[in-house]
Amino acid sequence: MRLLPSLLTLLLLPLVAAAGAPAPAGAVSGRVQHAVTGQYLPNARVTLRGADQVVFTDDAGIYRLTPVPAGEVTLEVFYTGLDPQEARLRVGPGESATRDFALTSVARYGRDAAAVRLDAFVVATSRDTEGETLATNEQRFAANLKAVVSTDSFGDMAEGNVGEFLKFLPGISGDHDDAQINTVSLRGFATNLTTVTADGAQLANANFNGNSRTFQFSQLAINNVSRIEVTKVPTPANPADSMAGSVNMVSKSAFERNRAEFRYRLYAAGNGDYLTLARQPHSYEDRRRKVMPGVDFDYTLPLGRNFGVVLTGSRSLSAGEEDHSTLTYNAAGTATGASPARPFLQQYGINDGSKDITRNSASVKADWRVNPETVLSFNALLNQYQASWGHQSINFNAGTNGNPTVAGGTPLTFGETFTSGATGRGAVTLGSGNFMTRYEEVRGAGLRYRFDNGAWRIDASLTRSRSTNAFRSGDEGNFAGMNVTLVPAVRLVLQDITSIQPRSIRAYDNTGREVDLYDINNYRVNNASLLSRDVSEEMSAVDLNVRRRLGWLPFPASLQAGGLVRRQERDSNKESATYTHNGVGGSLAAAPYRNQVYVGQNSHFGLPGLVPPWTSKHRAYRAWRENPALFTQTPAQAVSAAQFHITNSEYLQETVSAGYVQGEARLFSNRLNVLSGVRWERTDDEGLGPVFEPANVWVRRADGTFARDARGQRIRRPEAGAAGSMEELRLTRQERAFRAEKGYDGFYPSLHLTWLATESLQARAAWARTFGRPDFSEIIPNATISERDLDESQLGDPQQIRGTIDIRNTGLKPWTADNFDVSLEYYTASGGFFTVGAFHKEIRNFFANRVTVATADDLEALGLEPEYVGWQLSTRYNAGSAQVSGAELSARHSLAPLGTWGRNFTVFFNATRLRLRGSRQSDFTGFIPRNVNWGVTFSRRPFTLNAKWNYRGEQQLAAQPAFAPDAFNYTAARTTLDLGADYQLSRRLSLNANVRNLFNAYLTGTKYGSATPEYARPRQHRHFGVYFSVGLKGTF
Repeated sequence: MRLLPSLLTLLLLPLVAAAGAPAPAGAVSGRVQHAVTGQYLPNARVTLRGADQVVFTDDAGIYRLTPVPAGEVTLEVFYTGLDPQEARLRVGPGESATRDFALTSVARYGRDAAAVRLDAFVVATSRDTEGETLATNEQRFAANLKAVVSTDSFGDMAEGNVGEFLKFLPGISGDHDDAQINTVSLRGFATNLTTVTADGAQLANANFNGNSRTFQFSQLAINNVSRIEVTKVPTPANPADSMAGSVNMVSKSAFERNRAEFRYRLYAAGNGDYLTLARQPHSYEDRRRKVMPGVDFDYTLPLGRNFGVVLTGSRSLSAGEEDHSTLTYNAAGTATGASPARPFLQQYGINDGSKDITRNSASVKADWRVNPETVLSFNALLNQYQASWGHQSINFNAGTNGNPTVAGGTPLTFGETFTSGATGRGAVTLGSGNFMTRYEEVRGAGLRYRFDNGAWRIDASLTRSRSTNAFRSGDEGNFAGMNVTLVPAVRLVLQDITSIQPRSIRAYDNTGREVDLYDINNYRVNNASLLSRDVSEEMSAVDLNVRRRLGWLPFPASLQAGGLVRRQERDSNKESATYTHNGVGGSLAAAPYRNQVYVGQNSHFGLPGLVPPWTSKHRAYRAWRENPALFTQTPAQAVSAAQFHITNSEYLQETVSAGYVQGEARLFSNRLNVLSGVRWERTDDEGLGPVFEPANVWVRRADGTFARDARGQRIRRPEAGAAGSMEELRLTRQERAFRAEKGYDGFYPSLHLTWLATESLQARAAWARTFGRPDFSEIIPNATISERDLDESQLGDPQQIRGTIDIRNTGLKPWTADNFDVSLEYYTASGGFFTVGAFHKEIRNFFANRVTVATADDLEALGLEPEYVGWQLSTRYNAGSAQVSGAELSARHSLAPLGTWGRNFTVFFNATRLRLRGSRQSDFTGFIPRNVNWGVTFSRRPFTLNAKWNYRGEQQLAAQPAFAPDAFNYTAARTTLDLGADYQLSRRLSLNANVRNLFNAYLTGTKYGSATPEYARPRQHRHFGVYFSVGLKGTF
């Protein structure tokens, strides 16, 4: 930590030296505003004619030009999509003049902007259009490659879900958490390599897996976000741990508007599977409404020119469907005749599920202009997310053995459309579904200081946030799951098999008599389970950025330096307990626990007229609470629960220190912009994890060898108890007993070039070195140390392996990459754009498994004692390389150039194509080579309609070598259509409707290798229904 102040001092020396430059002759400042919407315009370009002096307005639309020569000068103001303006004014020696600008577009609004401000429909549609223009303008004048999109661009997002918005941005693929997008990946990389920030600072985000860096958007709401920036290549001022790219959410500011405004939306939301206001039977053994209310608002209150507040809030409730149809094909088994080229359908499962979601969010941001050069901003947020799953399931398993269990029985036979199992080999499992509630919350606050006098710019911030993520199964009075099985041994016959499901399933006992699979009396309850999980994360950071304009150079230039310190703490605990069902009087019958409310409810994938006899986790849990003898833990189950807790108790503290220096210059009359510099980052990790030493149960001599009895057998310690006992567990497994401290650092240079070929056409080229930190699951300490039972003669043999150590390598270095990007961008006078680009990434230091004989150096690197020299060591290390190349195309434009009719239409299109090569392709689990999204907005008084399509290409998942040598699981390509519509009812009120996934496209999984026939490729189909909302939105 002492290194950071020293580095910052060194970096700031040239800035301090530059402070002795002569005082400016004069200065000009002012504010740039949209004449129709009243919004202040950030990143408007202000040029001093006749000089190479260019500045851009800040987030409040304020600019400062200094030094300005005394006398008469001309200012030129340019903003994408609006008409340029110029103004002449006189600047006195040593004086500061003021000149404000109000920009409009005559082609769009006519010459009388004041009259347009009275037209409610024009103002409402302009607000969306100008939001897009603002984002386009920021993208256009950014010093590095980035895509910027206003949150007004795609209409209202269902439930305020940020993930659903991001899926329409170039280069981004959304990953589903059931029906909703909860995580995203950039350019094909794993989700844990995508950096997500809010106003440039990372937020705490307690991933529910506990040991993952992946950012989950369930803890955020979109209504406090003004625009979203997707950076493909970072500058030195940005974190270098953005190998894939980064997503930054820019919050709304009171300085964006010149008057108070309250925007709101009131709506009812539901699922197309339940178009009714009546309460419906629910798997939680009650009746619930499926159409739910929602509200969101934002209130901007400027209190004069120098102070303002933005308040936002939202609450949404939704009742979703989650029905799954799962097919499991087998290419092996005993006496089945199956092969990779001819597999058979072994299992079929139906999941009949619901997921009820409640989201709450609130935020406040206050901006105070202390003086013309200084702004203080404070923001705070609270986001809450609660999701309750109620999943029922039934699974039909024809078995893996083709031989009957009884003489004269029927052997297994199969074909493409049927599986006839062997007698006695079939099984049916009922009701082992998932009944859980997830509670998520994030609280955060930040303070930012900004100083800008035209020559110096200082930006500093202090942020702190805390996130929690908890799973509970008993909070709503239910077990997490129950294991319920068919009592008689059966032969299962799956017939008329389609790509989605078999249309007929029948069962026969060993005598050939048909068994009713839908009679609850044929089932018994074996056990029930409870689950819980608690994950928390705290994040705190401080950063400083200082920029000095180098006015003494013959061309516009600046030098900037800064640093950051960030601390992240992740704490994860998980619990899992199983209880054996004893029943009443020894009866294990399932009938007493049959659902009484959720009856006659056929799943979306259910067989016609046949409804499984679902069991109630609520009734069973309530009965257990009244009579604890119904479900009890065996000693083995108690040990298993304790072991699960110890194994999944993990902690990590990560401290990141960074410093950078960068310079920027505009050459050749502002036609070439060059930005270059270097960033240094250091990461220090301190982790705690479990240790498993099974040899601790044996008595040892003073020299450390095992004590033995007269027969030469090792002597068990009395306090170790029996094998598999709780006493043994206490000796062999230790919670958070493995402590590791590791660190790494590096320098990450970058170069960014932007060439302005014409006012509308510009080319970019960039190179940056970046890195990707190992995921927490790779570096949180975890070790299993197993000593072999060797006699004295073997112990004296140096060739003997004394034991094995399976350990996480907490010293793994990050992946590193050299990133090369080029792009060509064309911006039109009306505010549209067309961009095409290509990129290439050279990636090194992947992770590979290694088994070797431990040396002293190996043990020191892993934090182990030298007594383990010569043991067999199994761990991960850095090795291998890969290359990712790709092309991107992005466009947004009005169709007005095609004729008068086209003025009512605006279209957008984004496409990404990726190619992966190299020795470590398997590390790219989840790689998506193709991603396309497009849409159209139609706007004609008083109606606005937007349609948005998203194509997500096939995604390769985990390898499945048991199915075929080259087989993988995949998520199939999928195209969805979302619709939004507004109808203006009055000056301040409109009717609003939104639909997500209009055609109810399934989320489909497949599994195949090169030899897999077409019929055996389907793996799973997931149905979520069509989400819709209808309501009112308005302003005053």
